[in-house]
Amino acid sequence: MSHITHPDVERYLYELVLPRDPLLARLEQEAQERDIPIVGPLAGRFLYLLVRLSRAKRILEIGTAIGYSTIWLARACAPVGGRVVTMELNPQIAQEAQRNIAEAGLKRRVKVLVGDGMDLLPRLRGKFDFLFLDAEKHQYKTLLNLALPKLKRGALIVTDNVLWSGRVAQPNPDETTRAIQEFNEYLRTHPALETVIVPLRDGLALSRTR
Repeated sequence: MSHITHPDVERYLYELVLPRDPLLARLEQEAQERDIPIVGPLAGRFLYLLVRLSRAKRILEIGTAIGYSTIWLARACAPVGGRVVTMELNPQIAQEAQRNIAEAGLKRRVKVLVGDGMDLLPRLRGKFDFLFLDAEKHQYKTLLNLALPKLKRGALIVTDNVLWSGRVAQPNPDETTRAIQEFNEYLRTHPALETVIVPLRDGLALSRTR
């Protein structure tokens, strides 16, 4: 991933990040070696603080991967008795995530659903007060529309990769980049959302339901 901030600034920010425990450190190393996309420690800490500040109790995550961000989210909501429902399309990756979540001691706080979010979302019951969206980029708009009825008023929504290594600001975008550009515009003009994009890591959109 190319930088969206100056490399020296990026390096400085990572130097300020507090050391992670052995489990998160291992997952970061494995993700790098296996080319598995994870949010990394900067965005992980950002998610953690947002959950703590909002005191979110029911968290929905679309895109579990190996469970790295799930662990950040579950640890953040644990002090208020919160829980995370997370969705992963790949059954093998979902099993790996479940092992990592169990190793983190969070098995009782996390429910991993296996399948396509577009199929799983309509089946969810109850309302959530926090959504982390980090799935297939061309599905962002559809997934958000399916998730919105499941969110409480005033819920926070965080969407990953909305700057797409800076490609959203470049001419002649490819299909995925165009999908992200259209999604960002959709967030900007959505009457039920208040949104700001934070140029952290690969770009995070922070939205609040009205």
